[in-house]
Formats: sequence, structure tokens, C-alpha cells
Amino acid sequence: MKKIFAICGSTKTASTNLLFIAAIAQLLGAEYEVTTLNSIADLPHFNPDSDTMHPPQQVEQLRKSMSQADGILISTPEYAMGLPGSLKNVMDWTVSSSSFSRKPVLAIVASSQGEKAYQSLIDILTVIEAEVYPLLIPYAKTKINQEATISDAETLAALKSTLDQFVANLSNG
Repeated sequence: MKKIFAICGSTKTASTNLLFIAAIAQLLGAEYEVTTLNSIADLPHFNPDSDTMHPPQQVEQLRKSMSQADGILISTPEYAMGLPGSLKNVMDWTVSSSSFSRKPVLAIVASSQGEKAYQSLIDILTVIEAEVYPLLIPYAKTKINQEATISDAETLAALKSTLDQFVANLSNG
């Protein structure tokens, strides 16, 4: 069974991005175990002085979850024309541990528009050596319902295509 570690870039309880993570878990099926990070808001602010052999417990658990995963799923909104600060904080904590290095990452930006966050996410993941499988889903709230069913045929087709590439990379790893 392949393990996917999911990170929601939103701290909102009823997040559209959590719905997309649930939809992707359904599309993946029973041969994949999708575990979602409880809350990105629980991580302390990144501080290089704390990024030692013994980082804060939440950071250690994040890194462990990532290392045990065959792939990473990120689904995030765009805030103020960029990535949410809490998601950037998660990524900053992984730089020294190389948690993303050579790891397949399905990188979804599901937002009203999202172009700036989309490019930023790709740029950051590329710098930290992830194998990026990106997808931008503009007007995301109109394309998924509260049962995590993607209602827009074009979005579903694009997601399935990107997901197929991501899964093929997991199988080769």
C-alpha cells in the first residue's frame, strides 16, 4: 500500500482545499493510504536557531510523516496574491531535513484565481528538489461540492491526468 501525506494550505476548518484532498483520496482508492496533517497552524514559526538535531516535537513529527510517505499531496488556496504564510512555514521547516528532496509532490492550488500562489509553490518545491506534479484549479469553490465530489468535468479530467502522472512516479519509486 502506497502512503500519501497530505498538507492542506488552509487553516480554515471547512476548507475547499480539504474537500479536494478528500476527493483525491477517493480517486486514489483503497490501495493508497492518505494521511492529512492535522493543522499547519500547530507548527511553531520557523526559527533557524530551533532547527537543530532536536527540533520542536511538531516539526519532528512532520518530518517523520513526510519521510515515511511515498508521496506528498499539497492543496492550498492563494492568500493576498501568494502562498498562505502557514504553508510557507511548513516548507521552511523542511529545508534542512531535505524532506521534499526527490519526493513526488502533487501540488494543487485551488483558489479563486491562484496564479501567483501556483507559480510560487512550483518555484519553492523546485528549489527544495521535489518532483512536482502541479495543477491550478481556479474558481475552486464552484467545482466541488460538500461531499468532496468534483462537479466540473474539465477540472476532474485535468486532476485525473495529473494524478495519473503522480501515481506513475510513486510506482517507479
